[in-house]
Amino acid sequence: MAPLNIIIVGAGIAGPAAAIGLARNGHNVTIYERSTSTSEVGYAFRLTPNSDRCLKYLGIDSIAGGAVSANVVRSLDAEGKILMEVRENEDADKAKTGTSVFAYRPQVHQQLMKAALESGVKLRTGAIVTSVDVTNTAIAVEGEGYIFADLILAADGVHSAVRSHVLNSDRFVPRASTGHNAFRFMLSKSLVQNDHIMSSLVDDNAHMFTWNVHGKRILVYPVDYNKQFNVTCTHPEELSDKETASGDSAAAIAYNQKASLDTVLSIYEDFGPQARRLLEIADPNGFRVWKLQDMDEIPQWSSNHTVLLGDACHPVAPFGFSGASMGIEDALTLSTLLTADTTIEQITDRLRLYEKIRKPRVARVRDTAREIAKGLDDKDFIGRYREFLSSYDAVAHAKEALASEAEVNS
Repeated sequence: MAPLNIIIVGAGIAGPAAAIGLARNGHNVTIYERSTSTSEVGYAFRLTPNSDRCLKYLGIDSIAGGAVSANVVRSLDAEGKILMEVRENEDADKAKTGTSVFAYRPQVHQQLMKAALESGVKLRTGAIVTSVDVTNTAIAVEGEGYIFADLILAADGVHSAVRSHVLNSDRFVPRASTGHNAFRFMLSKSLVQNDHIMSSLVDDNAHMFTWNVHGKRILVYPVDYNKQFNVTCTHPEELSDKETASGDSAAAIAYNQKASLDTVLSIYEDFGPQARRLLEIADPNGFRVWKLQDMDEIPQWSSNHTVLLGDACHPVAPFGFSGASMGIEDALTLSTLLTADTTIEQITDRLRLYEKIRKPRVARVRDTAREIAKGLDDKDFIGRYREFLSSYDAVAHAKEALASEAEVNS
């Protein structure tokens, strides 16, 4: 059986994850990345057991790469009193197949790219996709003309250059507003531990703490081999809109739009002394403001032999702690469905099956994130949602769906 020739647009998180599985299935895979460097920028994200399970299928140990086990999560009031404590990873057997961790994006990206290249994936950097011919399965790269393939995977993020070609429309774009912005910065853990006001918050077990006051949140968790804290401060967008970018410029500076210390302190002035101190001891030049975006469900994720995955088709706000996880699940679902013996004639049906599997799950994640952003604080609801997220096995689910489809068609 001849292998498929596959183009992947985008070398973020979902693209390399898909590339690894597809290359190991024996397909010829080339990633086209617009940046001239493969050094990933960005901050940190939560890997719930479902996505860590996906990484384990790829042979990637997130904790060995610098991620930190999310053993205890504490929710605090404005003055630092513990309102709720959640313990995770207590079932040792379950943790072996998928652990809840806090991961530093550049480190996960480095692990994925290393595994992809070792699996035979080819990488083209500085490759700017200017157009896509969905009918003939080809991408136009600046300065080169069209490059043809059997299948195109678009993992090029929220500002995807491929999405409009799949949908044959420019109408389907991320929402200009979700109602929230976020400040992000990194902070040395030793700096917090040695501070006379902050030190009491840090111990060997309290791996994440969060304040929620008047619709504003500060979320703090360790990454980078437990050496740094990632801090995310969400708030109503009107409080910092003057410092954000939108439209085309947002794509270029999504992680690098600076915010002033004075603005940050003024927005969180009603928080208690520990939360304010966290902001005061940070590098005043290290604050970045991020306009949170998501997107309503789009009519289709694929057209002919071109398919979208990750933020290219379903960006979600971070309140459901699962944006990156959904992209990783997409990647493993596709690589599981596109087996070594997949023929060109079978691609369209496999892509339809991918959409059938993924759309309902992603819709629930998006809708839950929106509800949490509005202030939903129902412990039972959130507990059920966590179980919905964590118990999912993307590879097993895709294999079952593929077997059922084969049985129906036999």
